Amino acid sequence: MEKNIASDSSGVRMNLEDGEYSIQADLEGGSGKAGIVSPALMIVKNGRAYVQLTWSSSNYDYMVVNGEKYLPVNEEGMNSEFVIPILAMDEPVQVIADTTAMGTPHEVEYTLLFYADSIGSKGQLPQEAAKRVVGVALVIIIGGGILNYFVNKRNHC
Repeated sequence: MEKNIASDSSGVRMNLEDGEYSIQADLEGGSGKAGIVSPALMIVKNGRAYVQLTWSSSNYDYMVVNGEKYLPVNEEGMNSEFVIPILAMDEPVQVIADTTAMGTPHEVEYTLLFYADSIGSKGQLPQEAAKRVVGVALVIIIGGGILNYFVNKRNHC
């Protein structure tokens, strides 16, 4: 059965409120050319942990986790992204990812490791930090524009 988003109860049970968090994730296996974004977005839903795993490549067309096939959730042309269950904390978990980078599709075995002591706020994610930087830059630009307007208005009077 194919799924776009992990919605079953296969995610490890967490003693956290439902919501979004960051988690450190390590990837081993394959040729070593592909990687994942870490920290990653961890989603706790109904007390179970899932991860939104973003690859360093757009060439992954599905993942197999615990015998279940997951399809990507990313927009066309973006790096491959999957929402999969976290099966264990602080223990290696075997997964399969199918890549089309070599012309013909190849299933590649990887090991994922998620660190329980690294769980933090969603604000620790690189993309969240980038949003804050853009927000601060916009405030500075708008503030500078307003200040410039009043300075020029005052100088012309």
